Amino acid sequence: MVRYIMSFHIPESQLQTATKIINSYFDALQKSGPAGMRSQCYEANSEENNFVHIKSFKKEAIANNHFKSAIFKEYLQKLTAISGKDVYFSKLYQQQTFESIY
Repeated sequence: MVRYIMSFHIPESQLQTATKIINSYFDALQKSGPAGMRSQCYEANSEENNFVHIKSFKKEAIANNHFKSAIFKEYLQKLTAISGKDVYFSKLYQQQTFESIY
């Protein structure tokens, strides 16, 4: 399992646009996203408009193919345009893990 993370800030004036972009991306994933991928986007603090997007892939090859896809490139391009900064995913390297029964 390989994981990637992206955090980004959206100006208040662009918040509705960001929501539309995120929803559109996830709609596209539902229709034609790759098998073997989990994608989750969270608003970290609703008052500050900070977001965290986490992607998990069963294999690195699935990640590489998705990161080259038009769906993904368009998503990043649109977020970059409204945030005013480059947005990108960074690979996560697991240091430790703990799980308990929920």
